[in-house]
Amino acid sequence: MLWKKRPYRLSVRTPPSQGSKGSSILPRVTEMTSKKPIIISAWICAGKTHLTKNYKEVAELPSGDYKYILTGEQKTVKNKESLKSTKREINPAWPTNYYDAIIQKSKSNEHEIILIAPCMPFQEMRDYGINFSLAYPDPICKEEYKARARNRGANEEFVNRVANSIQTDFEDFLKQPNEKIILGPGEYLEDALIRVGILNKEE
Repeated sequence: MLWKKRPYRLSVRTPPSQGSKGSSILPRVTEMTSKKPIIISAWICAGKTHLTKNYKEVAELPSGDYKYILTGEQKTVKNKESLKSTKREINPAWPTNYYDAIIQKSKSNEHEIILIAPCMPFQEMRDYGINFSLAYPDPICKEEYKARARNRGANEEFVNRVANSIQTDFEDFLKQPNEKIILGPGEYLEDALIRVGILNKEE
């Protein structure tokens, strides 16, 4: 397959067979077999919003809409990125309300791809019955993602959080049994989904 020539590719981790002490990423490329709609937890600044604006078959469920109860002033802020790393009241229904929204959106069959937040309690999500894939950047892209965060209007506290978490989040990503996509340098989520055959490029 052509994917074998690509440095960044889709990998699948499967449960260990009986008698084994752990699971490992398979040494071959496997196509995603999840039933549509495909739910993808993509890392910050990967280009989720761009996808939803340019592909009618893609929808996004930003976690902030469910995690926080915004003040009247916060609701009027046009650039929601500027609210990150600011003080916001946690919704007492979080995160169950987010899980329910993901499942409801999936059952509606209105979209082929549903993009959700990264860095969630993944085991809890799996236990809740959510079948999802993961798309995270290689840590060598740290400076690139810091620049993306700044360009989106995020404050420096959030930019620093991006720099400090990209390595540890990637390590946690690798431990998950879910299907995975690694984003390489200069690559946005759109590029990666086209590369692995999940998305057809808009003409």
